[in-house]
This record gives sequence, C-alpha cells and structure tokens, in this order.
Amino acid sequence: MADESASRFVDLDRYPITDLDAPAAQSLIEHCCQDLESQAFSVLEDFLTADAVSQFWTESMALAGDVVRRGAVRSTYFDTPDQEDPSWPIGHPRRQFFRTNWGVVADDLIPDDHGLRQFYEWDRLTDFFSQVLQVKPLYRHADRFQALNINVLNPGDEQAWHFDGMDFVVLLYLTTPDGGGELECASLVRTDDDPCYDKVAAAFDGSYPQLHRRVPKAGTLTIMRGHHSVHRVTPVEGVTPRLTAVLSYDRVPEKREGDAINIQIYGERIRTKIASGFNR
Repeated sequence: MADESASRFVDLDRYPITDLDAPAAQSLIEHCCQDLESQAFSVLEDFLTADAVSQFWTESMALAGDVVRRGAVRSTYFDTPDQEDPSWPIGHPRRQFFRTNWGVVADDLIPDDHGLRQFYEWDRLTDFFSQVLQVKPLYRHADRFQALNINVLNPGDEQAWHFDGMDFVVLLYLTTPDGGGELECASLVRTDDDPCYDKVAAAFDGSYPQLHRRVPKAGTLTIMRGHHSVHRVTPVEGVTPRLTAVLSYDRVPEKREGDAINIQIYGERIRTKIASGFNR
C-alpha cells in the first residue's frame, strides 16, 4: 500500500485531489464527469509533475528487457481474417481488418519501488477516480499480471480500432512521441442494445461527428469509457517510443482474470509462473 508520499507525483496546484471534499476538487470532479458524459473521456494535461515524468520514464525504460511484443491483423470485434463471416456484406465493419502491433510489460514485472507502482496503489488516487467514474466503491484490479501495465509502441507500431472489454480505464502517458501515436476515439458509437454498425463505419471513414484525436503528451492522464466508444492509436512516428501506463480498476473486489487470457497476452512465462504457485 502506497503512503501519502505518492502525492509528490501530481501537480496538486492544478489538480487538488488530496482533499476531495474541497470546492476546488469538487469542481475538478464535476468537469471530468461532464467530459465522460459528453465524449466518454476526460483529459487532464500535465497531471504529473516534471520530476514524476522524468522518474517514470527512467524507471520504465529500465524494464525494456521485460517487454513482450504482440502483433495481429484483426477486426474491431477481435476476429481474424480466417474467421471472416461472409454473411456480412463486403465493407461491413465486421469484415474490415486492421493491423495492430505493440509491446507490454505485465504488472508482476513492475517492481514495488517503481514510482508507477506507488502512484497506482495510492488510495487517494483511487478515491478520485471513484468519484469521477461515479463507481462506489471502486477497486484496483487484483490480477498481478493485468492490474498495472506499461504499453510500449515503438516507431511504426499502432493499435487497431477496438472497443474495451472493461467499462472504464485510466491511461497515463509517460512519453511524447515525435509524431503520430494519437488516440483517435469515436465517442459513444454503440449502446448495450444496439451495435450501431453504421456509426462504427462512419468512425472508420472519418465522417463520424464525434471523432476526437488526442496527441499524446508525457504527464497527461486520460480517464476513458471505451466500452461503447470505438478507438485506436495511429502509427507512431520518429524515434521516441510511445509509453503509456494502463491503470485498471473494477467494481468487483479481488478481480482476477483467467490463466488462458493472461498467457495469450503476456506469453508462455505466465504458464510457468502460475505452475510454480505464484500468488496472483
């Protein structure tokens, strides 16, 4: 459990989250809630201090040897070309496929003394997200592979159009790429009852009216509801990798994922680690 020293990572003058009952904090929370309601994400630029950005960058680059690379060609709905369903018309979102390439550092490889770990395990931060997301109580994800990840997109990497499986996610940008690597989000294109394929198609061709592009900037925190909003990351350009910490939360305490999905995401070392009795 991180103590209050984790507050040093946040620009508290701009984002006063240590006293959530204070008027300034309540104003911030209301602003974030309005953003989530209208566009499904809220962007807090310079959430981290300059010192925190520098520390998180240095500590994350030290984990470069732990990055697991992943790549695929798939649809927004995670079908691969060999699973293409001809009952859908040609050009339908169900029959469009996109390239995705990225690297990831799993939670169990991020040391306890890493600044990101202390930041993620800071209770006041969780309480802030609980109020913004209007989920009470809110729990940090308990799976020691998925809870806290560092996504690494090298130059040329991109992430395909997709919907998130979880209702909400928190992204913390650790670097500013030289170009590209933009988060492109088509806000609220579907509902639980309607896949709204026409709106998804409009997102793909750039004609959807609520199509947002956000340039990644180190120190920026983004709170996102991606389950109903299709989104992607455009190809990274230049030489600087795009590093993003992914902070996962859940409505359910002690939430853990299945072994199969963790092996698929993080590689065969997970199978060996689980077999050895690793406590997740």
